Amino acid sequence: MTTAVGVREIGVPVKSASHVQLFVGEHADGSPALYATMAQVGAPFFVIDIDLQTGHCTKFLADLDHAMEAVSACWSDRLKVLYAGSCYTGHLHRFNPRDGRVEDLGAINPAKHELACFPCSMDEHPDGTLYISSYNGCDLTRFDPVTGEFTRYGRMDESEMYLYVQCGSDGTVAALAKMMHPHVVVFDPATGEHKAVGPVADKSAGVGNVELIKGADGLLYIKSHEGDFRVSGMQAISVKQAPEPMPAKALPDGTTYRWLDAEVFEHRQLELTALDGATRVLHLDWEGDGTDLMFCHTGPDGLVYGSSMLPEHLFRCNPATGEMIDFGACSTSGGEAYTMGNLDGKLYIASYPAAMLSIYDPSKPYRFGTDEEANPREVGRPDRVAYRPRGLAAGPAGKVWIASQPDYGMWGGTLASYDPKTNSFVSHRHLIQDCSCQSMTYLAEDDLLLIGFAIEGGNGTKPKAEKAGLVLWDLQTDREVWHGDFGLSINTVEDVRAVGNGLAYAVMILNGEGERPGLYLLDLRKKEIVGCHPLTDPPHGWTVWGTQTMFVHRGYLYGVTLRGIYRTPIGTVDVEIYLAAEEGESAFGGGALIGDTWYFPTAHRLRALELQ
Repeated sequence: MTTAVGVREIGVPVKSASHVQLFVGEHADGSPALYATMAQVGAPFFVIDIDLQTGHCTKFLADLDHAMEAVSACWSDRLKVLYAGSCYTGHLHRFNPRDGRVEDLGAINPAKHELACFPCSMDEHPDGTLYISSYNGCDLTRFDPVTGEFTRYGRMDESEMYLYVQCGSDGTVAALAKMMHPHVVVFDPATGEHKAVGPVADKSAGVGNVELIKGADGLLYIKSHEGDFRVSGMQAISVKQAPEPMPAKALPDGTTYRWLDAEVFEHRQLELTALDGATRVLHLDWEGDGTDLMFCHTGPDGLVYGSSMLPEHLFRCNPATGEMIDFGACSTSGGEAYTMGNLDGKLYIASYPAAMLSIYDPSKPYRFGTDEEANPREVGRPDRVAYRPRGLAAGPAGKVWIASQPDYGMWGGTLASYDPKTNSFVSHRHLIQDCSCQSMTYLAEDDLLLIGFAIEGGNGTKPKAEKAGLVLWDLQTDREVWHGDFGLSINTVEDVRAVGNGLAYAVMILNGEGERPGLYLLDLRKKEIVGCHPLTDPPHGWTVWGTQTMFVHRGYLYGVTLRGIYRTPIGTVDVEIYLAAEEGESAFGGGALIGDTWYFPTAHRLRALELQ
């Protein structure tokens, strides 16, 4: 049953781009060109041809079906075309300036268990073929532009998930395997043999570092905690010092280029520097179609705030006037704000990556920075482990509490507190051994935090823990007072929401149940389950998306999922579908409640729902 009516479209708050890459190339007539690939989360990527005199951009849009987010790209000097690999779909595309098409060349590696859903890198070999390395199967693929055939070599490491390939001018093919134990793998194009060479780092232990670079001489090198090495064929040969990395290719007349606004994730101002040192700035006029939104939040001033995804822009909507403002950067993270909270008239923003915390005062002018007068002001990372700040509680014990998943290649998320009075963090790790903090809520009557966990570690890892659970945290003593699992084999506590009198709702996935969550009502004082309702209607559609997915309004708990909204009278699990997504509609995210109106994102669109 669907009971909601009256969804209104507010607009598209952010039209930006991520994974922006610049390439010197050629036009169809042989004249020099500067191209850029630009990704859009949830929309097709596009290529722009930048007019080197005016900054005007001609846009070439890829096909939506297989072209979400171009995350890696490569210009071929040999063929005068631009290759790009798209995220999620794992397809290879080719832009040909001679016909202006962005052509879909097919799936990079469609193997069932090693789908190349994220082409991490690609590089052209001296023989003219293209090598592509991918996540999540840590796999290597070769594309032959003459025959149009893919040769899929499969995994280059049995444990890792990420692979970053490079080809040396001497024909050497090598790749950096990540994230748990970064190391270099070499590959023989003639035989298909591969093996690990050189030093190995340990990301979780914080021991060592390994980097694969292409030197200014065109050869491949390893820079590491054990020294530098040249990668030649199937060997790593110790060298005194690796050369500087190969610089970006200049335009034919020697002109170099750089973004002036990349650090604030705008990519609108491009500086050109001639050989004589003269500079000029191009103001680019490309237009994005819309950047997906992570979630929305009711700010301390009663207005709607939210974050876009890749890149992270903070936006605001005034419900009374309909005015929407894209403020731009609010953190050096650049991914997205995972969660927000209000304390003493200020908006606290926790962002991915690195769980960076920023503070914004809506009563003052907007100027992002890290200095004392900046607004928002980024105060920093809670600790060296925190990466995805899944939960935030602003106010308990006068502090801001952040529950985070760990960094790539690591296990054991952290609970951190930020004290505005001292401008300092205190962190605790492994509250449940090797598990990630996944969700958090404040039980005001008991002055406790409830934290939900998942067995997953940071990206690029495989779980070590067999099951997760929940923790109650005493704010005054800053220590755990209880942890448990209610006798369940918990895989993930997706979200939690306190509703008073020691009761809290939890959306949990149990081991062996795939991605099918259930809504549980928990009595934290009695340590028992009051009720449970599976979120399986419609089938395979109620997976939780993002953070802050549950809210309370007029005696009901509402929950947000990928495919719609459900609700239940507080104190029960009598779940009903409140709003089902239309066929083909993108994911819903957590929203901002103002009066009887709930403002929420659907992909790149901000929408409003009048609650009955």
